[in-house]
Amino acid sequence: MPVAMLAEILPFASIRTGIQGKIIGGSLSTNAELRPYKSDKNAQTDATTILPYEWETFLGDVVKEFDPNAILGTLYTEITNKKVTDREITRLVALEMAKKVGESLYNNLFTAVRDATGLTTADLFNGWSTQIATAVAATTLSAALKNYQDLSATAITAENVGDVLKLAWRALDPQLKKQKVNLMLPVSILEMYDDWYVTNHNGIPYNTKFEQNTLEGSNGRCTLAPLYNMDDQDYMIFSTKDNMLIGLDQESDKEDVKIRECDNPKAVQFFMMSYFGVGFDNLDKSYINVAKFATEVGGS
Repeated sequence: MPVAMLAEILPFASIRTGIQGKIIGGSLSTNAELRPYKSDKNAQTDATTILPYEWETFLGDVVKEFDPNAILGTLYTEITNKKVTDREITRLVALEMAKKVGESLYNNLFTAVRDATGLTTADLFNGWSTQIATAVAATTLSAALKNYQDLSATAITAENVGDVLKLAWRALDPQLKKQKVNLMLPVSILEMYDDWYVTNHNGIPYNTKFEQNTLEGSNGRCTLAPLYNMDDQDYMIFSTKDNMLIGLDQESDKEDVKIRECDNPKAVQFFMMSYFGVGFDNLDKSYINVAKFATEVGGS
């Protein structure tokens, strides 16, 4: 159930299972190429290096107790001629709790900041935007590396949003534009884009007339990916699905879900333990480009 609640993000991100703790990905830097044949060895000495990128999943848990008898007559039960059993109430409550766990994970995918002393999902792992901010500060995301754009000098509005997004697309590395790219952005920016499209195309709503969800000017290569959990964010992310990673375990005895008796004889306990984290496979310009932006209201 928690993973199922991530359904909105899964078309644009990849799940990796069997993950516990730190993961190191990275991009290979080399200029290997065929040359005219040489009889002698004449080895090329230009360095071939790997630029690593590290991210991490963390072990988290949920422990909640509830009294099945106290829930009789609430939204978790239905009116029937037969009395609802404690077992049925317990099952329904456990499913609702698992759903809430998933909703909390979704809400914090971008904004979570790891704090081992914390008590909420927002403290469990480092979200994508948190990692982006760290990478910008460390200059592993930068204009010089062609994997970062700062568009915040001019606020995005319904009058200019289409032009801003098209210019941002055109600034991407050609190797990235050759691939199937998703543009993760706040829903509010897409709403501006809808208005911009109608204004610039004689009142034709693009998402009903043409049934398209791609960025104009990208030749169908850039899919718009509006996400509610990116509201209040000041980054948009051009990336491939394979580069946006969600890490889980799901293969070891560290993952557990139980409904069990507890010290309170009137209550039962919902217990869940799981690894979770997000990251990027790498920050190479061929796989990602992050655009910082501002809006007139609530912009950075």
